[in-house]
Amino acid sequence: MKRSLLVIFLITILGNISNAQYLSSSKMSGVGVPFFQAGVFRTFKESVEDSLRLVRIYFQIINDDLTFLKQTDFYQAEVEFDIYINNQTKEFVFNRTVSKKIQTVSYEETNSRQLTNTFHTDILLKPNVYDLIITALDKTNNKQVNRKINFVLDDLRERKFLTSDILFFQDFEMDSTNKIVSFEPNLSNNFSGRSKYFYFYFASIVSDPRDTLRVEYIIRNPGGSIVQFNQYAIANSNNVNENYIRINRQLFDQSRYELEVISSYRDQTIKTKKVFSFYWTENPDSPKDLTAALDQMRYIIEADSVGWALKQNYDDKLGYFKRFWKRVDPNPETEKNELMDEYYLRVNTANQTFATLSQDGWQTDRGRIFIKFGEPDDIERHPFEIDSQPYEIWRYYSNRKVFLFVDRTSFGDYYLHPNYLDEEYN
Repeated sequence: MKRSLLVIFLITILGNISNAQYLSSSKMSGVGVPFFQAGVFRTFKESVEDSLRLVRIYFQIINDDLTFLKQTDFYQAEVEFDIYINNQTKEFVFNRTVSKKIQTVSYEETNSRQLTNTFHTDILLKPNVYDLIITALDKTNNKQVNRKINFVLDDLRERKFLTSDILFFQDFEMDSTNKIVSFEPNLSNNFSGRSKYFYFYFASIVSDPRDTLRVEYIIRNPGGSIVQFNQYAIANSNNVNENYIRINRQLFDQSRYELEVISSYRDQTIKTKKVFSFYWTENPDSPKDLTAALDQMRYIIEADSVGWALKQNYDDKLGYFKRFWKRVDPNPETEKNELMDEYYLRVNTANQTFATLSQDGWQTDRGRIFIKFGEPDDIERHPFEIDSQPYEIWRYYSNRKVFLFVDRTSFGDYYLHPNYLDEEYN
């Protein structure tokens, strides 16, 4: 009975939203359709003068978003990607179909959310503005998902050197000389997990291989301050140079950063920017994230229990976190925990919407009510009232609840009016 009541309570308080510390998977992932990630990587052929640009289109899909059929001694899924490209005047310029088969010998791996399948196809295009439409078809259940990406190919024939887009990655293979020969790009640009390093890649080429290309890269935090800077030179490169840069993950303690790569050759400069993040996904990866995730659970479990967990070491904290969310998982047969997704997405929204100068959004009165009861059916706002402090009235018709919040400082510091405290627990 106790578990049933908790699950019912959780179901009633959960909603949707965006990301701050926690990065949820898409709502289309884990529901039986071939949801996939896609990315456009703009690079070049082995010539500066060539008018055509080389475009590599990446696809990534996890096993859990595919339908596997049992074969004699393995399980197999088949997915088909249909690529359709229009230019800026909506004229058709390209179409290609890519079919792939994925096999595994383990039934558990067919439902894995960690096993990612990465594919790519290369296309040559003229400079223009393009719309890329990709359709993924699961050939086993005949369900499909569409994605649309807009991208621009500039005319670079006047350039004396070229650089490609940036790709982030963590997983790679090396040859016997410790040279990276292949890698799996991270299309989300998010790094969850406790790996010590992550990497970024870009290609470059100069018109005269006897010259030197100067490269510097800068990483800035959300406030714009530089947290890492480095520079180097590339000389005597006979063809395309592949740049692999290793970054120490331990140097970053915030969730979101911007990378800028500045390449200079003779009198020309190319700047490329890319945002990357460290939001946690399946489980909090760092001690800081885990502490925050546990603290944010105090609206659904007893404060004493949270307080006890926060005093434990990292492994015991993580064990406590996993046990709780596994116990209330509405569908334990799958790796995706819908209740945990929804709860932390609501925490994220509270942080983004209700933060004050002294408190994170989830700690405020409005944030707490939002996390517990979700988006109000109606909000009546009174920001500028004569002889009255600003106030808001939140109404939940289905729950028959009304909350009055008063801005005590006139700087957005709303608190729940004492006359409405009982409403939260009735």
